[in-house]
Amino acid sequence: DDVVGLRCSGSREMLFVNDIIYLDSMILEKKKAEKEVYALFTSDMHVGSKKFLEENFLRFADFLNGKINHKQDVKKIKYLFFLGDNVDGVGTYPGQENELAIMNMKKQYDKLAELLKLIRKDIRIIMCPGQHDAVRVAEPQPAIDSQFAPALYELKNLTLVTNPCYISLQEGFNILMYHGASFHGLISDIDSLRTSNPSDKPTLIHKQLLKRRHLAPTHSAVVYIPGEKDALMIRQIPDILATGEMHKLDVDSYNNILTISNSCWQSQTAYEEKVGNHPDPCKVAMLNLKTREIKILDFS
Repeated sequence: DDVVGLRCSGSREMLFVNDIIYLDSMILEKKKAEKEVYALFTSDMHVGSKKFLEENFLRFADFLNGKINHKQDVKKIKYLFFLGDNVDGVGTYPGQENELAIMNMKKQYDKLAELLKLIRKDIRIIMCPGQHDAVRVAEPQPAIDSQFAPALYELKNLTLVTNPCYISLQEGFNILMYHGASFHGLISDIDSLRTSNPSDKPTLIHKQLLKRRHLAPTHSAVVYIPGEKDALMIRQIPDILATGEMHKLDVDSYNNILTISNSCWQSQTAYEEKVGNHPDPCKVAMLNLKTREIKILDFS
């Protein structure tokens, strides 16, 4: 139930294992863009939930459109990443209907499209699905389908991608997007994670994934679709690993790889309260691709 490498000696007939190692990930050079360009990261909007913080998201949209006085030059914002669970879904868990403001999946996506239309059109929005979206639960998940979300396909500045997905920016950065369904199982399996309260420091989980070069290293940690190649293997080491799921903004670096766990736009649910998860909503990470400086925008 893990991904390892072996250091061996011997011959073709007999090998002696001298050491068991993790494959590990490392970027030798920190990339920087030539021009000052910003990329923003967020996740887990859960549109359709009674807990969705719409007024806060509208303030975020006003910020992007330059309607809120701010020290940052919003005209330099070029990319906006959404890391899954964009709507709350229908029938995702027992009793969910009691917590929904919008009971129909298609209407949830109509509302999502209505909100995204408020964002100025020169910002490229890149969106992957999560477990609450209208896609199969099994990973890798396909992009959100037009059957349930035709309104999203009318947005010319929106790119819908799979989960997980590699994105290559014009500025030379490679970004690995993954919503994070495997995280809870990983926490249970690794003692050092379980005892370090990773719900408050989710980038600790990122380090374990990058060490193992796999997004769900424990067999059956997530429901998955087998293929000729393991779609959850981290074959290409990214410059940035961005995730959702934990509803907590946390930024760190591992072997020169920038890791970003993203905040949400949903207040604490009854389930989160029950399991002791304390979300920190309405925070957005803003990355300067030229200086690699990250600032946290707070719309709570």
